[in-house]
Amino acid sequence: MRLLRFSMLIWLVALMGLTLSSCKKDDPKPETTPAQLLATGTWRLDAIQDNGQTTSSGTAIKDRFTLTFRADGTYTEDQFVNGDTYDGTWMLMNNNTVLHFTDHKGDDHQYALRSLTATELRYNYTNKDNILEEFVFSAQP
Repeated sequence: MRLLRFSMLIWLVALMGLTLSSCKKDDPKPETTPAQLLATGTWRLDAIQDNGQTTSSGTAIKDRFTLTFRADGTYTEDQFVNGDTYDGTWMLMNNNTVLHFTDHKGDDHQYALRSLTATELRYNYTNKDNILEEFVFSAQP
């Protein structure tokens, strides 16, 4: 009788061990960083807002362009109007709140990163007329 109880106890412990070890949780997916989101493809300028009001959108934007960010910290700007292409460098600063560009002329530009998702990029700055200007981009396939 004792041997039977002991055998059942051994089987029960073994069964519990198998059950617990076979049900491990999946490893969580690593979070995508803002830099990785930016460098996933091309972003097309779709709207310009001044002080929160859309002033230009779509083809009405005079100097419409796309930006292609790369993981190595370089980017390409492609102008729609004349087909010109410009290369520069980029980086995120201040805990991913500032998008810093060094353009093809070597000039530095900084923009406040307002929003970044897999489908939309928004950044803004105060222009020379002291107007808060925001650029709204959409991710392109």
